[in-house]
Amino acid sequence: MEARHPLRTVAVFPEPTPYRAPLFDRIADRDDVDLLVLYAARTVARRTWEVPLGHPHRVLRGVRVPGLAGILRHDYPVTPGVWRELRRSQPDCVVVSGWSTFPAQAAVVWCRARRIPYVLVVESHDRDPRPGWRRVIKGAAVPRLVRGAAGVLVTGSLARESMLARGARPEDVGVFANTVDVPRLVALADALADRRPELRRSFGLAAGDVAVLCAARLAPEKGLDILVDALARLGDGRLVLLLAGEGPERRALERRAADRGVRAVLTGELPPARLAEAYVAADVFALLSLHEPWAVVVNEAAACGLPLVLSERVGAAHDLLRSGMNGELVAAGDVDAAARAIGRLAADDEARRQAGRRSRALVESWGYEASVESFVRAVRRAAARSLGSGSGASG
Repeated sequence: MEARHPLRTVAVFPEPTPYRAPLFDRIADRDDVDLLVLYAARTVARRTWEVPLGHPHRVLRGVRVPGLAGILRHDYPVTPGVWRELRRSQPDCVVVSGWSTFPAQAAVVWCRARRIPYVLVVESHDRDPRPGWRRVIKGAAVPRLVRGAAGVLVTGSLARESMLARGARPEDVGVFANTVDVPRLVALADALADRRPELRRSFGLAAGDVAVLCAARLAPEKGLDILVDALARLGDGRLVLLLAGEGPERRALERRAADRGVRAVLTGELPPARLAEAYVAADVFALLSLHEPWAVVVNEAAACGLPLVLSERVGAAHDLLRSGMNGELVAAGDVDAAARAIGRLAADDEARRQAGRRSRALVESWGYEASVESFVRAVRRAAARSLGSGSGASG
């Protein structure tokens, strides 16, 4: 039997991220895929993280369009060099992340013109409120992109729901997760467990405190003011808000917590090893975002065995949370609901332990391997369909 040649695959993504890079590293290590990742920029959202890249990649040079960052929630580099890189690579298939960046749009246009199949990667969902003009544009443009794609890869259930509503066929939708090395993090949390009293003291926590951890950028869309108000409403002196992250809302949150009598520890941005210690030191993980396509910190918290209190707009909540089993799902912006959910967990040590064990069980299947296989399967199917039909994507 003749061996298959490695499938020449170009992936066009906005920026390197710590939850995507390990997946690409593993895909690039395979013998059946020849992968190149084109990044629109080092960062399109002013990220401060450092991302080691072990896969072939190029960072495109481009011009940023003033004013669009506030509209699109990220910078929007115009990078015509994407066409040159695609021509040079001669791909069998192109994997395109989203549709709102110039490189993504340019890659789809290039694929259509040359009848090269493309696979869409989608993180966004339809639970977030958005301006009417955005709904109109998305409703008009996205279904055509979806129908023209040879496959769709989504981060989870909410993104899948959105793609099916826009014309994707169920059999063409796979999962390419925003995730972490779950087994490694589980093992690390277990290794740190014996040091939990010491770790709690290092974060200023006393033996009887109930620490509610949120790891997030300190920005308005993360709903941190709602979390502060929920703890204030409970009036439980044992509760301590542990905020791991940095951002423009830091001073406002410090004032809000002080004004409402909420004990708060703001750690600033933590390196991965110290963040793992924060998960182990905490008792509950809460994220009440108003806008959150996924939230990898939920994967991390679940792997470390924490019960979860999440808003309905957190994408990960719809795959990694079973309300009443490993925490509670609450309506975005609902202070009373968040207070009730946190209060129930704070009141019962055994309920927290059971919920934490269930969190671990739910996140076990969200490691890297399944997503790597899903990616390779999607590009293989796309290329095979193209060869079988004598053309690439239609639409």
